[in-house]
Amino acid sequence: MGKRTIYIAAVSLLLFCTSAMNCHAEETAMAKENLNIVFAVDHSGSMNEQDVGQMIPKVLQIFTDTMHGENIRIGYLAYNDMIVAQRAPVAVDQEDQRLSLKQTIADAENRGETDIGLGLREAYHLMDGCSGKKMVVLISDGETDLAQSNTGRTEEDSEQDIEEIVQQCWTEGTPIVTVAFGREYEGEEAVLRKISDRTGGESYDADRPEELISILYDLFHTDFSYSVREITDSVYDSGSQRINCGLDGMSYDELTVLFFSDRQIQEAGVISGGERILSERKDNYAVVKLSEVAEDLAIEFETEQKQQISVFLVGRRNITPVVEWEGDIYKNKETEFKIHFADENGLQPAAYTSLEWTAEFRSMTDDIRVPLQLETTDTGLTGKTVFDCSGKYSLYLAAGRNTENTYEVSQINVLNTLPVSMKNDRIELLTRSGEQMIDLTDYFADDDGDTLTFELQELPQDVLAVSVEGHFLHITPKGRGTGDIVLLVSDGEGSLIGRIAVRVRSWMEVYPAVPFLVVCLILFAVFKIYRRKKTVITVPEMKEEKNRYYFTGKINVYFTLLPNGTDEIPPLTFMLHPIREGKITVGDMLKNYGELSSLLELDHMFLYPTENRKIIFYHNSKASVMIGNSIVCRRMQYALSYGNVIYVTSQDGTCEMEMHYVSTN
Repeated sequence: MGKRTIYIAAVSLLLFCTSAMNCHAEETAMAKENLNIVFAVDHSGSMNEQDVGQMIPKVLQIFTDTMHGENIRIGYLAYNDMIVAQRAPVAVDQEDQRLSLKQTIADAENRGETDIGLGLREAYHLMDGCSGKKMVVLISDGETDLAQSNTGRTEEDSEQDIEEIVQQCWTEGTPIVTVAFGREYEGEEAVLRKISDRTGGESYDADRPEELISILYDLFHTDFSYSVREITDSVYDSGSQRINCGLDGMSYDELTVLFFSDRQIQEAGVISGGERILSERKDNYAVVKLSEVAEDLAIEFETEQKQQISVFLVGRRNITPVVEWEGDIYKNKETEFKIHFADENGLQPAAYTSLEWTAEFRSMTDDIRVPLQLETTDTGLTGKTVFDCSGKYSLYLAAGRNTENTYEVSQINVLNTLPVSMKNDRIELLTRSGEQMIDLTDYFADDDGDTLTFELQELPQDVLAVSVEGHFLHITPKGRGTGDIVLLVSDGEGSLIGRIAVRVRSWMEVYPAVPFLVVCLILFAVFKIYRRKKTVITVPEMKEEKNRYYFTGKINVYFTLLPNGTDEIPPLTFMLHPIREGKITVGDMLKNYGELSSLLELDHMFLYPTENRKIIFYHNSKASVMIGNSIVCRRMQYALSYGNVIYVTSQDGTCEMEMHYVSTN
C-alpha cells in the first residue's frame, strides 16, 4: 500500500463531523468546510427578569466578533410566541455582513409568551440551502407557554413542531445544542436536554449571561484555533484592581480580554509588553483585543463597592495540525504517527513544535482511550501506539498545562481483519473410533492475533455427536455418512461461517474384502429366504426432512458516493421476509440501478437465510467489501445479524454503498 496522509483542518466544525473521510496521498491541506450555526434565542417577556441587563445579545455579538476567519456562518432567530427578528447565516469574516448580523441581534426586544416549537422550526429552516455542516443553538428560560398568546397556536402545535424538527435533525446529523437559562428551571432543563440528547447535541445550563461565554466556546473545545480561560469571577471592594496572569508558555496570534459586570464598568485595560491598552466599554461589558501578545500580561480595572467582575481570556491561533502515517491502521499492530503544524500560508511555525504536548486517541463510539507518547523532532512530533480494538478514533492534542488548549483530529479508522480458514482437510473417522478431539486453531486463524471463539451452528446429527469447549472440538461418530460441521468463528468484532467436512465409514468400507464376503452371505440368505417363499416385509424408505430457513427483516441501502454526473439516489429499503427463495442476489435487489450495480459488481454478491434470523453473505466480486470495520474476503461465508452493516466500494473508488441489515420491528 502507498503512503497515505490525512490533513485535518483546525476548524470548529470538525467536532460535529460524523461521516467518514476519504484519505488521500496528496500533500495538500484539506479544504475547510463551512459550519452554519443559527442561534434561536427566547425573547419572551420572562427573559427581562432573567437577563436584566440584556447581556445575552451582547455576549452573542462579542462571540460573533471573535469567530471571524473560521469558515463559520452565523444566523440569528429571536422568538417569543411569534418571530421577533431573523437573519439567515452570513459569513462573519466579512465585516459588512457581521455588522448587519450584530444589528439584528441588538434590535430584538423581550416580550410576549414562549413557543419553542415555532422558534426551533424557523431556526432550522433558516439554514435551507446552506452547504456544509449545520447546528442550532437554542437558548431559553422556560418551557412552551401559550396560555396568554393570541396567535391561535396551541402547545400541541408547538410540541408537534419540536418532534418533526428533532427527527429531521437526527436523520441529517444536525445537532441541536440547548442552554437552559435562569435560576429557576422547574423542569425546563430536562425538556431542553431531551431535545439535545435526541439530536446528538450538548446541553448546558447557565445562571448568568457571562456564563454563556464559556459555554459558546466550549462548543469548540476541540478546535485548537480557540482556547478560553476564566481569570476571575469575584466580588470586589471599591478601588483599583490588578491581576497578573502569565500565558504558561502558550503562543497566541490574537488575544481577546472580555470583562463582564453586574454594573456599569468604570475603566478597564490590559498591560502587555509594558504597554497599557484601554478597553472599549459599553455598559456592563468591555473588550480589549491584542494582535501582538506578550508573555507578561496584567489586567487592570476599577470597581465600586461589592461589584462583581468576570474576566475571560480568549486566545486564537492560525495553525493547522497535520497528522501523517504509513498505510492502513490495523489493531494489535504498532503504528507510527507524525505530527507537524502549518499556518495559513502552509509554513511550519517552530513556536508550536517547541511546546509541551500530550496526545490521546479516543474511540468515537466507546469509552476507549489509547495514549500516544510523543517525542519532538526537527520537523514536529512523532509517536507510536497499538490499538486493541478497531473502529473510528479521534486524536486529541493538548498543549501546555491548560487542558482547554486542545485540538481534535477526527475519523482515524482502525481496521480489523476477520478470521480465515487455514485448511480444508476432511476428517476421516470410523464408526468405532470413539470420541476425537480436534484443535480448531489448526483450521482457523486471525491475522490480528485475536483470540477466536467458536459456536456450533449445524452438524450432520445422524452421523456425529459434536460439542465445543474453548478452541477444542469434540467429535463422536454415531453412524456412517458425510456432512459438514458448521461453526460461527468470531474474533470479538467480526465473524466467519467456517465448515469442516467429516466422513464416517464402517470398518467394512475400509477393508473391502470383508464387505464382499458380507454381500455374498446376504445374497445367500436372500436366496434361502426366497426358496422358503417367506413373505418379505418391506420397510418404507425414510426421507430425511431438511430444515428450511427463511429470510427475515429488511435491507436498507444507502449510496454514500456516486460517480460524477449521477443524480442523488434516496435511501432504499428491501423487505426480505416475503422472499421464499433460498438465495438472493444483491444485483437482483438493485436491478433498477443497472449501471451502479455493474460498477459495484452486485451480481457477484449473494445472501442466504440461516437460523436465528441471521443471513449469510458471500461474494466473489473484485469490489472492496467490509462488514463494519472488518475486511471481507472473497469466496468466504460471513454471518450477519440485525444491526450489521456491509460497505461496498467499486474498484475505481467512484461509487460507495452501504447495506444495513435491520429488523422490521
